[in-house]
Amino acid sequence: MKIFIAVLLTLILAAGLAVAIQHDPGYILIAYGQTTVEMTIWVGLAVLAVLIFLFVVVFISLRRGAKVTDKIGSFWSDRKANRGRSHTTLGMIAFIEGNWEKSRRLLTDALKGSEAPLINYLLAARASHALGDAAASRHYLGLAEETSAKASIAVALTQAEMQVDNGRLEEALATLTRARRNAERHPSVLCLLEKVYSGLHDWTSLLELLPDLRKHKVLPSEKIDSLERQALMGQLEQAALQSDVSVVLQWWKHLSRTWQRDADLTLAYCRTLVALGDQVSAEKVLRQSLKQNWSSNLVLLYGLIAGVDISRQLSTAETWLKDHSDDPALLLSLGRLSLRNELWGKAKEYFEQAYSRNPNAELCFELGRLLNNMGEQTAAERYTREALQMQGQALPELPQPRLGR
Repeated sequence: MKIFIAVLLTLILAAGLAVAIQHDPGYILIAYGQTTVEMTIWVGLAVLAVLIFLFVVVFISLRRGAKVTDKIGSFWSDRKANRGRSHTTLGMIAFIEGNWEKSRRLLTDALKGSEAPLINYLLAARASHALGDAAASRHYLGLAEETSAKASIAVALTQAEMQVDNGRLEEALATLTRARRNAERHPSVLCLLEKVYSGLHDWTSLLELLPDLRKHKVLPSEKIDSLERQALMGQLEQAALQSDVSVVLQWWKHLSRTWQRDADLTLAYCRTLVALGDQVSAEKVLRQSLKQNWSSNLVLLYGLIAGVDISRQLSTAETWLKDHSDDPALLLSLGRLSLRNELWGKAKEYFEQAYSRNPNAELCFELGRLLNNMGEQTAAERYTREALQMQGQALPELPQPRLGR
């Protein structure tokens, strides 16, 4: 029905137009220079309509052509991007597998279509480093830094890690120091600094770094405590190398009370004092430490040194029997302190008590030496043989000649 009405209206319009053309055709004159064109108004309108129609057709064709061109360009662009992503993924897989040459080739091939060239450059630098190609590694790091101003930390970390791998710790420290100015709290920067300071035995700097490691929870608390102990032990060793007991005493004075109660650190400190000839200070520290925190290792050392008053030292150690009478280390030390006081019978008694609780080569040698000097040769030989057996130094059982045969 709608089509019929449209056709009818078109016919009516055409008939009306024909009547109008017959009644008054009109007149149009176009002049340009010496050229003139004459036509009726209706012919002019028809020509104008044709021109408009041609213009519309050309415009639509051009627009469709542009869309086709865009689609073709988009197709090639997408294809290149997909190829770049694929090569980047394969390059990463090869990197993880340790196939450095293949990884570098794929990562660099993917750069033309890569949406994130920074990753490609950094991994290519690492792959080159693994291949021992230092020049290529520096080249890719430089390109990575040019990709973005925000890439400086990533580039610095990569460079520092490679420097650490090569043992160039001083260079790594300089790199990380610059990086830390821009990213003071960056966890990876702090972790690498810990490794560098430890490698350089720069214990003072490591101790200064530990609060930041603890504050930002870069490492587990237990690991940080272990690092602190390691750094303090390192400082003690460096102080001991100066062969000046006052330097060691000053180091201990500046320790926190928590660390002064640490058995391992106390033991190392007192051994250092003994090695430097200050047994008096060592005895005092051991005596105070054992009152607060019992340690078999500390009491063993206590029995090996001589304080100002060795008689008082023995009496002090005997008071510990009340709470630690079954500790073989205490009994061994009491025997040794008795020897210092020339109390031979008491020394023998303490050694035998220690032997009954924990027979070992050290005790057997002490008993053998004491009994030999007390004239008890048979018992002395028996303990000495037992000590050698415990150390795996005993002679095999073989026939021996006897006197009188």
